[in-house]
Amino acid sequence: MTHAPSEAASPAETSSALHATSPAPAAPTSGWSLARRLAFRFASVYLLLHVLPFPLGMLPGTQRLSGAYREAWQALVPWVGQHVLHLDTAITVFPNGSGDTTYNHVQLLCFLALAGLVTAAWSARARTPTRHETAHALLRIALRYFLAYTLVSYGLSKVLWMQFPFPSPEKLVQPLGESSPMGLMWTFMGYSRGFNLFTGGLEVVGGVLLLFRRTTTLGAVLVAAVMTNVVALNLAYDVPVKLYSSHLLLMSVFLLLPDLERIANVLVLNRPTRPVVFRTPFARPWTERGSRAVKVLFAGWVLYSDASKALERQASHGEDAPRHPLHGVYVVESFTRDGQAVPLLAGDATAWRYVLIGTRERLALRFMDDTGKRFRMADAPEQRLQLTANSYPGENDPEAFTLAWSRPEAGHLVVEGVFRGASVQARLKKVEASTFQLVDRGFHWIQEYPFNR
Repeated sequence: MTHAPSEAASPAETSSALHATSPAPAAPTSGWSLARRLAFRFASVYLLLHVLPFPLGMLPGTQRLSGAYREAWQALVPWVGQHVLHLDTAITVFPNGSGDTTYNHVQLLCFLALAGLVTAAWSARARTPTRHETAHALLRIALRYFLAYTLVSYGLSKVLWMQFPFPSPEKLVQPLGESSPMGLMWTFMGYSRGFNLFTGGLEVVGGVLLLFRRTTTLGAVLVAAVMTNVVALNLAYDVPVKLYSSHLLLMSVFLLLPDLERIANVLVLNRPTRPVVFRTPFARPWTERGSRAVKVLFAGWVLYSDASKALERQASHGEDAPRHPLHGVYVVESFTRDGQAVPLLAGDATAWRYVLIGTRERLALRFMDDTGKRFRMADAPEQRLQLTANSYPGENDPEAFTLAWSRPEAGHLVVEGVFRGASVQARLKKVEASTFQLVDRGFHWIQEYPFNR
């Protein structure tokens, strides 16, 4: 049977007693300081707001509750932006792949304000000095499982080479200077399957270690290191996941706080340290056994849910998934407009230079002036492609047209249709991916000279 730590536990023993399965040796000291109690109350509310609605939405039958929680914030945050912050523009864009929207920043202010209000109310109610070992232990459990679910999900997406796919046909011919910082990072990461496996594997291992009390500290150290790199990349390459990744890092650091003194003693100060004796925050044997059963079921569900979703995405969108039969890079050999041959001269913003057909139903055109345009692509009967402008959310680009295609001989394609008010026809030659140095170079153990091109 477990017991709460003695009121006379020392500060070092108090922090480690969060893990203990048996009473820690008593020593004559007082409980938590006022500053520590206030900091814990604020941090617990603030971090839990970033965790919610997890685990709702991932567990069967909880999608409606999760949706209702998000809808409540999507009603409150724009109201705060308009009536409290008096923003010049109403908030109409919600998280959409970008986690750094105006909505996200205003919601962050709401989280800070709400955490402050709850801390004040909590402190006013707790008139006598109290400690929060059980609450702290329960918060650690919530953060551990949330981080584990998130890190395993992101890690598997990298291990299976989906988050950062290999450079598309469009990327292979796009001038380097035309890339956005985020696009450059995506290309850098996507080029190497081995590096994806390495970084994703570290995320998966760190997430799995967090599922177990005995390996939580090791997992938190690994996750903190991994997330420091992720945050640095997001900041350096302007990837709009700065807020989210920074808070994942903050959570991993929070999990390390009880062990910082022990880690410093071993790794920095060369001092002996007290071993941790693990326990659950539950006092009764039956609740402890029940918590372990729930933990096994939940951990199993996290791993199964993440893995099944990742494998499903890989089957439909991974590098080994079936590709469109026209997939590839096509260089324009001849181009006609309204029956007249158009010379392929550098600088012409209307003549086509490349037709680039990628995965996920995308087609891109590059013109002779090195500008380009992306389109969504859908197959239509009689060997036709229906193309609509691939505009970003909030943009209104109505451009759409249809191309008929045929293969006169192997390695060649002829496309024709009405494009921007003119009847066009283009004869295309497929360029094998192996002709690109980025694809063909490969890996070499022995290099007599650097090959830096």
